[in-house]
Amino acid sequence: MMPPPRHTMRARLGCALLLALTAAGCSGDPPVTPPPAQDPTTLYWQLTLNEHAVTLSTVAPYDTVRIVATPRTISGTPISDLGRPTYTSLDLDRAFVDSTGLVHAIGAGDQVQIVASLEENNILHADTLVLNITEDAAPPALATFTIHPDVGDSAKVAAASAVTIVPRAAAADGTPISDVSVYFTSSDPEVATIDRTTGFLAPNRPGKVTVYATTNVYGVTKSDTVPYTIGHPITIALEIVSQVNASGETVNVFSPNIVELGPGAIVLFGNVTALPTDVTFDDPTNVAEDQRDCPFVDTLCGTGNIDAWVKDPTDDSGLTGLRARSFPIPGTYTFHSTIFGSTGTIVIADEHTP
Repeated sequence: MMPPPRHTMRARLGCALLLALTAAGCSGDPPVTPPPAQDPTTLYWQLTLNEHAVTLSTVAPYDTVRIVATPRTISGTPISDLGRPTYTSLDLDRAFVDSTGLVHAIGAGDQVQIVASLEENNILHADTLVLNITEDAAPPALATFTIHPDVGDSAKVAAASAVTIVPRAAAADGTPISDVSVYFTSSDPEVATIDRTTGFLAPNRPGKVTVYATTNVYGVTKSDTVPYTIGHPITIALEIVSQVNASGETVNVFSPNIVELGPGAIVLFGNVTALPTDVTFDDPTNVAEDQRDCPFVDTLCGTGNIDAWVKDPTDDSGLTGLRARSFPIPGTYTFHSTIFGSTGTIVIADEHTP
């Protein structure tokens, strides 16, 4: 038998190859091995300095300090296999820093910043040292350091208002040491935040928080802590505003209609509409007078229910549109307007206030 023509053999081989490729395609692509998952607890999360607030002199040996920047995980564990941080002075007229983190003070001044930074895999973190620099050739040795408002007091309350924590540093003989740099932190920024250099404590919500303060004064390091209880607000403005209800009628309502305050709180009711509105409490027994403002503004005086009133349109001060009541006793105070049927609730928390 004669062999098939050459072009026929090529055609058969092509068909066989096509079938093989088709079969391979039907079996799916080869599996791709995903990259190994990285434990998020080991990731580079922060860079922290060993010093944050230092007081130096331009006179040796009080003119230098060694800072060390450490990369850490989210839990604070040091990471040892990253690159070297970069140290930068933001005020070269007063201080410079070398590549090893040795800081030299050369000019007097406050709030001199030295920044440590480290970038790894496009992730950059930094931390800052704040220097106060004097020209004292024989600076006093730091013996005591406190951030307590009263020496020995370890429980303070900051109610609704912010407070600036004032540190006190002294030598062994009690002589105050002024112009010291202090580093402040808050144990729970959700409760209260604090400015790291000024000590300005700003409450965010009721709760307990501990303030930490650290200072390094001419080579001596000391720390102190003080707990604060952040209370509920003790002053609030509650407006009376107009809105259209489901029936298309214009009614006055209280905004906000539910508030939570601390004992002794003062509520300023402000009618910003042209419609007279009353505030009638379900139980007015413990609704007291605003002793803070009443002596100065007659319309803010009175106890219990508030008769219907409206702002005088010719009054540029707006005082005629205000009424006030105080709530010294913890409890729930519900109220309404007999004219519009609108309701509101004032909750006075049972907590200690200054």
